[in-house]
Amino acid sequence: MCTACDWSSRFAAFGTPRPLSTSRRTALRAGALLVAATSLAACSTTGESPSPAPAENADADVVFHRGRVYTLNDTAPWAQAIAVTGNTITYVGDDDGAMALAGPDTRVVDLAGRLLMPGFVEAHIHPFLGAFLTTGVDLQVPTGDDALAAIADYARQHPTGPVRGFGWRVDMFGPQGPTRADLDRVLPDRPGFFFAIDGHSLWANSTALEMAGVSRDTTDPIPGFSYYVRDGNGDPTGYILEVDAVLSLVNAIEPISPGNMRTLLESWLPRASEAGITALFDAGVPPIGDDQGALISLYTDVEERGALPFRVVASYSVKSPPVDGAVAAFTDIRDRISSELVTVGVVKIIGDGTQEGYTAWLIEPYADKPDSTGGSPFTEQQWRQLISEVDAAGFDVHVHACGERTARTALDAIEAAVAANPPRDRRHTIAHLVYVADPDSGRFADLGVVAQFSANWMSADPDTVENLAARYGRPRQDLLYRIQDVARAGGRISLGTDWPAAGYFSTYRPLDSIQIGVTRQLIGEPEAAVLAPAEQRLTVEQAVHANTLGAAYQIRLDDRVGSLQAGKLADLIVLDRNIFDIDPHDIHRAEVQLTMMNGRVVHEV
Repeated sequence: MCTACDWSSRFAAFGTPRPLSTSRRTALRAGALLVAATSLAACSTTGESPSPAPAENADADVVFHRGRVYTLNDTAPWAQAIAVTGNTITYVGDDDGAMALAGPDTRVVDLAGRLLMPGFVEAHIHPFLGAFLTTGVDLQVPTGDDALAAIADYARQHPTGPVRGFGWRVDMFGPQGPTRADLDRVLPDRPGFFFAIDGHSLWANSTALEMAGVSRDTTDPIPGFSYYVRDGNGDPTGYILEVDAVLSLVNAIEPISPGNMRTLLESWLPRASEAGITALFDAGVPPIGDDQGALISLYTDVEERGALPFRVVASYSVKSPPVDGAVAAFTDIRDRISSELVTVGVVKIIGDGTQEGYTAWLIEPYADKPDSTGGSPFTEQQWRQLISEVDAAGFDVHVHACGERTARTALDAIEAAVAANPPRDRRHTIAHLVYVADPDSGRFADLGVVAQFSANWMSADPDTVENLAARYGRPRQDLLYRIQDVARAGGRISLGTDWPAAGYFSTYRPLDSIQIGVTRQLIGEPEAAVLAPAEQRLTVEQAVHANTLGAAYQIRLDDRVGSLQAGKLADLIVLDRNIFDIDPHDIHRAEVQLTMMNGRVVHEV
């Protein structure tokens, strides 16, 4: 059903804007100002506040009119126009009411029927990691031979220094992963390391291993979870799994520093605005030394220069034991880093790895590795201790859970914390949820836990139909990413791309994610197979909600952004087409023509 179509007759009734008489303009201005003042008074916010209610004779700074305004308000989901004063939405309604607030210095934007909607809120993304990983050679190519050819070509064009890149997939090499022997043929005497598209594993050549001191005698950082894959002789193959082992090699060759991270981040910021992102949850920064705040504080540095185009809720990551002191460490960073646009609000728990590397924690064994269920870096006692302590301190957790046992263990620990600690507004989140066992889908609603999905993973692509299918076998392989099961049970859902991590192709564009969530098909292939179960496809309305108001709820910004109403902050985007009316396979083609964040235009074409 097309919601926009249902409202088309109501839009027609509004008619074409016409010049206002003085008396009519005065009356409309009074009414619009009353709406703005009432909404502002009712809007309770934390952090930055909207501008004060406009004075009776105040003009709006910007008026958008003659458009299709999707508000995400239950009582009035569609409007024609919107007015912005300072950093605040001061009117949402028909054209006449908005134009009554326009003065001689007001910028008036004729939408000419274009779609205006809330800016996208990314519920799980890694800006620093993405900016870092996606430099160098692009390995998002069809085969392993293509990847090696791309590496060789890149090395010829860049004849000095380490060679790095991103985007290879396990399906290029098989479950055993890539080997250094292949790399050594194209990079015999220079260090080379290449991140997998899932962001959880690395492919390194012999020179890189030697520089990092990785040999048969090297101890694995977390045996069985974060480790160096070895051959029958015990020698490392060049395939490295999970963050502790990966970063030990990377930092030995090309250390991560705040300086180069700032440069990389700043190069990505315009692309985020071009994608329509106005707020995001940073789901974990690459560690520099022992202080995660060293990177998080770069956001505030950029903000101080007036160059930060989105709001940030950052996280403190716990990726391995011990868990003692996690709350104190999080609190320290949260207290040090707080500004109008940047807060540290969540404890991130990296609960397992990925199915591709057999490091996701399953309930039943892997179909193609029946002696393994994967694992977690934490014992169940540590799970309960960590979540209980975070919850008791009044904070939220955000759990990386690719495997269903990780999701169940997190739900169990949250349930125990809820029972033990005083009632409060909890917004714990469990992310990724590749497969959720049947009894657990309804527990998200029961416990008030947000189910966070990366909808851009939900296509019948080669990684999913080959790798994930092999890992799970039937019937599990036909029961992946059951987002509607959570929603139908009354659970809250949110969407985030998890950029740069991906299954098949890496994207930070919410429109890509929304399209795949709606179709469960590869982008650009309307006749492609639909990922089973097909009934788990989202409606466009559901997907947009999950990437705006749903995500804003997750990170406690829903009282300020995520929907369009008088009194909320002016975070909005204008698209060149109405994504509610077009073929869902064309959603990714929509162009963000204007992005406004905090009342400031940060992108415009």
